[in-house]
Amino acid sequence: DYEEKRFDETNEDFRTVNLKVFRILLVLMPAMTLLLNLMIVLILYFGAYDAIRGEILTGTIIAFIQYATQIVMAFLMMGGFLVMIPRILVSGRRVAEVINTEISISDGPIDEINDNPTIEFKNVTYSYPGSEKETLKDISFKLEKGKTTAIIGGTGSGKSTILNLIPRLQDVTGGEILINDKNIKDYKLTTLRERISYAPQKATLFEGTIRSNMKIGKEDASDEEIEKALKMAEVDFIESLDDGVSQGAADYSGGQKQRLQLARSIIADRDFYLFDDCFSALDMNTEAKVKENLKSLKENSSMLIVSQRISTIMDADEIIVLDEGKMIDKGSHDYLNENCMIYREIVSSQIERSKDILYDDGESNNFILDTSYIKKTAGGK
Repeated sequence: DYEEKRFDETNEDFRTVNLKVFRILLVLMPAMTLLLNLMIVLILYFGAYDAIRGEILTGTIIAFIQYATQIVMAFLMMGGFLVMIPRILVSGRRVAEVINTEISISDGPIDEINDNPTIEFKNVTYSYPGSEKETLKDISFKLEKGKTTAIIGGTGSGKSTILNLIPRLQDVTGGEILINDKNIKDYKLTTLRERISYAPQKATLFEGTIRSNMKIGKEDASDEEIEKALKMAEVDFIESLDDGVSQGAADYSGGQKQRLQLARSIIADRDFYLFDDCFSALDMNTEAKVKENLKSLKENSSMLIVSQRISTIMDADEIIVLDEGKMIDKGSHDYLNENCMIYREIVSSQIERSKDILYDDGESNNFILDTSYIKKTAGGK
């Protein structure tokens, strides 16, 4: 209620000020126009009288009208400018705030990362600026070549925050993140981010074409590379790479946007692929196909997947269970099913919410929907 009251008060103040400004403009503009036309009429009246008497030339009258009109228009424009000054000052202050903001994340001196790098979280703690609450508490795990790591947990447990710490969108407030046993802060940002591909939770596409959007992931990508990435992401709904993408990609569904974003994130060879719940809008059949296609990336890189769905992460080599920023347990799906109560509760709740979970029948290579798959992997629990 308090926040709503503050919001209403701010809106009311904004409304009052704008109404006052527009009322002034509504009076000012017609008044200045009327004054301009009256001036022209008076000049023509007295000028015509003198012209008839031969005391002034007609051309002189026209020139005088032009000069007088320019002077009045200058005052008219000045009046409009004065009305806009408060808005200009506010906008200027906002731009200045952005320009003068000090960079909180600085480059390190190291400009090279060795081949086959590993990322290790060592007792990492993180708190958002101005918050006394720790979003992450004592998190430790390792990302290695050929390994898929997954993170699962409730809303607000810190899953996405972990992903943001790797490309240094934020910096840890406690503990450290190491790349090849060196602190991540010792590397240049460009060097670090060139090794990472990040697919955020919200799929974002830009106005243009499919080709131009894919080249954001790799600027010099050939059409063959783009088509390969689109195939891996099961993008089968476009006719050509020149298909248009509107503002906000409004002409594509949520699942289609996620697949296009996935294709963009995997088009370039990276050492680390970070997927932040970017399978959520895919149906089970498509998700299973995409996951199968992504296995080829695993050979030369490491994947970190954040998801709310058990079906997305159950094949991962290591699953980390988070709860209120703490790492409750980690291990394989089978291990956690036996030993982690929170993980078992997540599995059970998803079985209750959805009776149909994807599995392969193993004979016809068709994907079939049934609850028995997760029940079987959950040990009947």
